[in-house]
Amino acid sequence: MRLLVLYAVPREFRAAARLLGRKTRLSGLPFRTLRFRHPAHTVLAAETGVGVESAGRVFLRIMESEKFDAAVSIGYCGALTPDADIGDLLWASRVCLVHSCRLETLSLPDPGGLFKSLSHSLPIRPAVFFTLAGPMMKREVVPLVAAGTPLPVCDMETFALAKHSVAAGLPFIAIRSVSDRHDEDIPFDPRAVCDASGTYSPYRAVRLFLSRPGLLPAALRLGRSSKRASRSLAQAMDALLKAL
Repeated sequence: MRLLVLYAVPREFRAAARLLGRKTRLSGLPFRTLRFRHPAHTVLAAETGVGVESAGRVFLRIMESEKFDAAVSIGYCGALTPDADIGDLLWASRVCLVHSCRLETLSLPDPGGLFKSLSHSLPIRPAVFFTLAGPMMKREVVPLVAAGTPLPVCDMETFALAKHSVAAGLPFIAIRSVSDRHDEDIPFDPRAVCDASGTYSPYRAVRLFLSRPGLLPAALRLGRSSKRASRSLAQAMDALLKAL
């Protein structure tokens, strides 16, 4: 199977990449793109950068020259209720774009009953992903979540990828792991550590924390939580490759 795997920042994909075998980096593209020769699948993995605009731009650029059987989005998310904890794995059954306190909603079909198959071997639960078009505090997002919404979480890329995949007739799978609890906010705009294209920049990250040292405790806490979330994403990728 030909799979397109999309992630926003390197740390989200690093642990999962170790399961995919030998890789080669593609040249001629303005974003990091790796081709893996997995024993059962051909995998193209692309770093989208942070935010819906960057994610959509990368997806459309790849689709100009490649054909796939399915698209897989993996990454971190923030819990919006106490029902999800650090490292929990969640499957997007629905995704909502939050833009200026308005919601655009897209339901995601389960291709081939894949979620049911995964849930037999993996602690993964269906959830609703709220993709933020811009920086928001969780207390601003929660009032937009309808009562009874199962496991609402927030991210910054899934909606754009899902919408473009559906428009292209490409089966779409989104799996995220919780990196911050419902009562924790990332105390800076994630795009502040990215360059103009939305790609993570170590230089910008160092500059941000040197200029605002008060952010360091929260950043270190997030780093520890992200490491746990990355291990969960690697488990999910392993199970997904076996199930497809």
